[in-house]
Order: sequence, then C-alpha cells, then structure tokens
Amino acid sequence: MSDNHESKKEEEIDFISTPSLQKALKKTKRKQTIKYVFIAVLTTIILMTILFTGSRYILNKRLENHSSSIYEMIHGANISFGDSSRNYNLFSVTKETTYRKSIGDRSIVWDKKTEKIPLFGRINTIERGSGMVEVNIFNEKEKRTVRYNDFNNERKIDFYYPGLSYDYLPDELDTAVGLDKNTLIEVALSFKNPMTFAELDEKLGYENVNWLWVDTTTVAQMDRMTKELDSDRLKTKGGGGAFGFEVIQEVPFFDESGHGFIQTLEQLSKTDSHKSSIKEALKGIKENTQSSKGEIRFNGAVVTGTAEELRRFQKQDFIRASVIGATIDKY
Repeated sequence: MSDNHESKKEEEIDFISTPSLQKALKKTKRKQTIKYVFIAVLTTIILMTILFTGSRYILNKRLENHSSSIYEMIHGANISFGDSSRNYNLFSVTKETTYRKSIGDRSIVWDKKTEKIPLFGRINTIERGSGMVEVNIFNEKEKRTVRYNDFNNERKIDFYYPGLSYDYLPDELDTAVGLDKNTLIEVALSFKNPMTFAELDEKLGYENVNWLWVDTTTVAQMDRMTKELDSDRLKTKGGGGAFGFEVIQEVPFFDESGHGFIQTLEQLSKTDSHKSSIKEALKGIKENTQSSKGEIRFNGAVVTGTAEELRRFQKQDFIRASVIGATIDKY
C-alpha cells in the first residue's frame, strides 16, 4: 500500500513539473507583467499630462495677472513695450521682455528684462540689460548728475518739477541744436508751470512731441521734497519712473487721451502689481486738477528729431529745463 502512495505522489510531482504547465505559467506571468507595466506607463502619462497642463494653466494665469504691457503704456518716458518671449519648464516660466524708444522716425532697443515666474511665490527679475543697480556720478562739466543706460550706453532723461527750487537748471537744447544734422536727438523738456491740453496746443504744438509727462505728484510729496531734500539729484524725476503717455500725431492733444489715461490708471489700480504707486498717482491727479477745473495737467514733454527740427523749442519762456537723452544716427 505504501508503494502505491509513493507512486501517486511521484505522478503529482511529475504533473506540476511538466514542460507544458511550466510554459503556460511563464506565459501567464509574462502577460501579467506586461499588463502591470502598461497600466503603470499609462498612469504615469496621464498624471504627467495633468501635471504639465495644470502647471501651464497656473503659469499662464500668473503671466496674465503680471502682464505689464498696459502699465508700460502709461509709465516710463518715451519707453514702449517691444516684444516678449517665454521659456516654460515644469515649475516655472522665464520671460524676456524687450523695451524700445522712438527717436524721430527710428526706434532703438532701450532695455531687456528677464523674469522668472514660479508656480507659487515671488516673481523675480533675474537680469536687466540697463543694470540691476544704478550708479550715479556727478558730472562737473554738465553741473548735474548724468545717468547712463548700461545696456546701450545712451543717456537717460530727467525732469525738473515746477515749483521746486534747484541749484542748477540745465538748458541742453542749446547743445542739441548744435549737433550734426544727421543725428536724431531725444530731449526732455520741463515746464515752468503745469499746462493743460489747450495750453500745450497753443505754446508747445505737437510736431516732434513724442510723450507727455503728467502731473501726478501729491501735495504731501511736493511738501516733503521742498522741506527734506537738498540735492538736485534727489529732486529730479527720472524718465523711467514718470507717468504719462505717447502723443498720437493724428489726434495730438485730444481730451479723450487724458480720460483714457485716467481710466487705464483706475483699471490697473485694482489688479496690477504696481497698484500702490498707481493709487498714489491717481490721488495726485485728483489734487492737482482741482485748480484746472478737472483738466489733466502736464509738467513736461519728450521731444525728438534732428537739430533743425528741435530748434523751434529753443528760448521758449514756458520751458524751465531741458535734458538730452538718447542720440542715434539718422541713416
């Protein structure tokens, strides 16, 4: 009887180890492995697609909220948005923006800015062509601090406020009109008194006028500059930080331009990353327009052209100061 038992046991062992069963088991295991791998790959693809799509959506929303092209239409003297490019990765996007200046009938690249916008957290400027830190050196010959753009080594413009006292008021129009006839010149004009559209039309005219500097300084700011700031350098308004807008030659001094400017400020004051300074500018406009029956006032202008074209601005009694900015060859 024990022999029969051992014989049956051997038969069972032989059945399990038969080549056909082993082949079937390996085939089943291989199918299971392929199935698991396929499920893992498909799941990974779906998760990565969701991750990339979600990341791109969030980054685009951040770019949309951070977009400064509208802000740059009303901020920065004679500086306009050029173009921008974007380089996306999973957790951030790098944006490079180009800015331009119009001088006569030509335009030049004025600056380039590279920003890193992460999915979450602070947006950082990682590179700026004109320099991350400005170095100001007093120029003995010019009797003032002359600022240069590190990106192209062109001169930056400055404005002088009406109503503030200065040790020296530059009159660089005289130099501008003596430059080569084939040179295009940018000059910042500062007015003795703020002017309305009607006064600009009568005194300044619109030919060769590129940009208007709007009076946005609050009473408190003027009071502080009068009482606390001694140096002329601290009391000038750098062109890059001035509020204003471009002059459209077809409708140069059109009241709707002023209304559009204020509406843009009001819109940006609710959403833009610069809303604090914009709200302060709106406050200044509200205070300043009380004396002009609600009409927007201008403290200065940017004019460009050849020496001959700029000659008409010379010796005008409403111009308090003039500063040469960028210069380029006409041809």
